[in-house]
Amino acid sequence: MNKPDSELRATLTFLSGEHADEVIKLRRDATIIGREKGDVIIDDTEISSTHCQIQEISGVYHIFDMNSTNGTFVNNERVVKSKLKESDLVTIGNTSFRINLKEEQRVRHVSTIFKSIKGDKSKSSSLIETLIESELSNAHIHGIILEATYNNGLKETIELRQRMVYIGRASSFGHFDKDTEISRKHLLIKLSNTGEVFIEDQGSTNGSLLNGKKIKGMHQVHPKDDVKVGDTTLRISAKVG
Repeated sequence: MNKPDSELRATLTFLSGEHADEVIKLRRDATIIGREKGDVIIDDTEISSTHCQIQEISGVYHIFDMNSTNGTFVNNERVVKSKLKESDLVTIGNTSFRINLKEEQRVRHVSTIFKSIKGDKSKSSSLIETLIESELSNAHIHGIILEATYNNGLKETIELRQRMVYIGRASSFGHFDKDTEISRKHLLIKLSNTGEVFIEDQGSTNGSLLNGKKIKGMHQVHPKDDVKVGDTTLRISAKVG
């Protein structure tokens, strides 16, 4: 009998270059891959600063392009969002890796850390990891702050002690249920481990706008960016202390 997907852990195997055959284990929640920011840092000039994210949702791994310049490809097909299965080929920039799903106990020894840095890699990796650890320990990221301006002019600041929330008429917080242009499950908001904020439209009827432009896939947002869902405008930031 096959193991249920929830008991399997995804790994990436690099297929070319100096890291060929190197294997890393994906996080259980979400793994962000990029050239400068993320959980997996790859020294490839064709990869965007934050390029894509792989996330486990109900036991199934999905990959999301994060508005990268050169795109994310699964089995040589460009995707914005795609489910991943055993032996899928993922290509970003000039880097390719293979997805494998294995029983958790078989990959306990596999690291979730991968840093590909120019120059003296041992010193650079050590420095980068120290800076990230310092940033995490000093930032004390507690959750998400929403500054909402509703269609009736009401303004509200909402503090949520969560790293991932959904905005919609079904939300248990705010007054989104009063906005008929918002879908029941409209927008995903997610924090990275370093306090960066990302959003993704959830297939809403009227879409989501970032600074006036309709979005597809995962996008990073900054505190002064305007995010519009229905007739409601949001400003989103990480809650730190």
